Amino acid sequence: MLRGAETPNVSPTTLWPVVGSFAAAAGTLALGYYLWSVRDRPGATWLLVVLGVQFALTAGYGVGYLVFDSWLRWAVEALFWVAYIWLGALFIAFALAYTGRGHVIRSPWFKLLTALTVLLTLLVVTNPVHELVWADFRVESTWGLATASFTRHGGSFLILGVTSIGTAVGTLLLVDTIISYGDLYRGEALAVALSPLPPGIGLIAWTFGVVPAPGVNVAPVLFLAHVAFDAYAFVGSGMFDFHPATRRAGNRAAIADLGNPVVIVDEQHRVVNYNPAAGETFGLVSRDVLTEPFTACYEGDEIDPTEAEQDATIRTDAGRRTFKVTATDLDDGTGADLGYTLVFQDITAERQREQRLAVLNRVLRHNLRNDLTVVDMNLDAAADRADEDVTALLDPAREKTRGLVSLSEKARRFERVIEDDTESLVAAREVVGEVVAELREEFPQATVEIEGTDAALLRINPALLEVLVRELVENALEHGTATDGDGAASDGGDDTARQRDVTVTVASDDDAVTVTVRDRGPGVPAHELAVIEDGDETDLEHGSGLGLWLVTWSVSAAGGDIGFDVTDSGTTATVRFPLVGVDSAAYESTGDTNSG
Repeated sequence: MLRGAETPNVSPTTLWPVVGSFAAAAGTLALGYYLWSVRDRPGATWLLVVLGVQFALTAGYGVGYLVFDSWLRWAVEALFWVAYIWLGALFIAFALAYTGRGHVIRSPWFKLLTALTVLLTLLVVTNPVHELVWADFRVESTWGLATASFTRHGGSFLILGVTSIGTAVGTLLLVDTIISYGDLYRGEALAVALSPLPPGIGLIAWTFGVVPAPGVNVAPVLFLAHVAFDAYAFVGSGMFDFHPATRRAGNRAAIADLGNPVVIVDEQHRVVNYNPAAGETFGLVSRDVLTEPFTACYEGDEIDPTEAEQDATIRTDAGRRTFKVTATDLDDGTGADLGYTLVFQDITAERQREQRLAVLNRVLRHNLRNDLTVVDMNLDAAADRADEDVTALLDPAREKTRGLVSLSEKARRFERVIEDDTESLVAAREVVGEVVAELREEFPQATVEIEGTDAALLRINPALLEVLVRELVENALEHGTATDGDGAASDGGDDTARQRDVTVTVASDDDAVTVTVRDRGPGVPAHELAVIEDGDETDLEHGSGLGLWLVTWSVSAAGGDIGFDVTDSGTTATVRFPLVGVDSAAYESTGDTNSG
């Protein structure tokens, strides 16, 4: 039943509920105008809908204070209640979309919330029939304003509870996500947490009759504070410029979508969560393994979550697989242990490859070398007993055999050097001088010069630097072709005309030491350099030996870099190492240009 009141004169001093309601509506409209420009951001569209409902609530109630017609005043009151009901559900939808939980909006749970919201809306709209929300509706005059007076029934308290819970859930979702950014949005998180409080307190006070005057609803006015808090959080700080949805999606992709199995256990090593890859690899089923000790969930080596790294062999549907297990501590930010994250990397193929390489290395380096040594000895013995024609046939075999033995020795020497990580301060010029002196004896027909007097100091394994320089110079001597005085390639003649010329230079600048090896011939074939630059050999593209690979591996192990420059006049190999220091007084000012 509706009862009206006579329209009284309104005093300007008592218009603040009207002015406050319209001010809240204007602030809501201004905030919506700003958000329209970022409507494509996650959650922005939902927030625009929230603001639209909020505008209807505040503007409508401002109009309601001026309407004394019973049916119109009832319609304004019903609009307020319906808007109030939908604010809770819509605010949750905004919070879910903004924080990267948009998939929940399509879930049965949110559909249930939507159905409850629709049911409560119908309850308000049809209230004149059943009066489950309120009864005895009448329009009264308070301070000259049209206020609604009615007796509340159970439906009104149900609406208050559902909407308050919805607003609280949405607020918690926002605060939790914003706080995860650390200090960046601490003030904004506080603003988001406080924004629902003013209108919420106003609604509770209005529900239980704690109001400045009978029938005066201050909740629409207090929405002005709500708008101010939201404007600070979402406009002033540019929170829509950073997407929590992106952060959450990234976190989900880092674990849930990760190809490697990930298992999370608590401090008692019980399974708390795991990603789909772990479920598929280890055959985990949630109802069977959650809260169970992880070691009881698979067959294989026992895994200790307190150990940072370990290898474990586990039986899977694909057979026994070996995993590298990396464990990371989980804490709550205060140092309290919460458990461990276990990340599994399948290294079965790697371990099998290492085993194959170890066996092949032993056979090729040890067994083959020993057998070739025996073959070489017998070839020498046969050559001593054979006539000249047979010896001519044996010589190529002897040369190839000795080359293979030498190659095996070279690989063996490099392996010993590369496994030794001992480093010391080394004068590059000294090592280069020693290596060049040895090679002059081995290649007496060649001219090997040293240019530069730089006393640059490196932190490196001296033996590694020796291998590097030796291989570069040997490659230069091997690939450098003899030239005659006119620069044409020699096709024979005396030894002088066939001399090969290599220059080694040591220099430094502000941050690097440079060792340069330059030959005078066509140099290293282009296809061999291409193999080194690509870092891979194929059946069609491969090097003819081991030398350049030893150079590349040595440079990489020493933390340097290498480049080759091939021209018509020769090949220049340039190696750069980080500079440690220079002792310019260590050497004489003249270079070493002695030749063998």
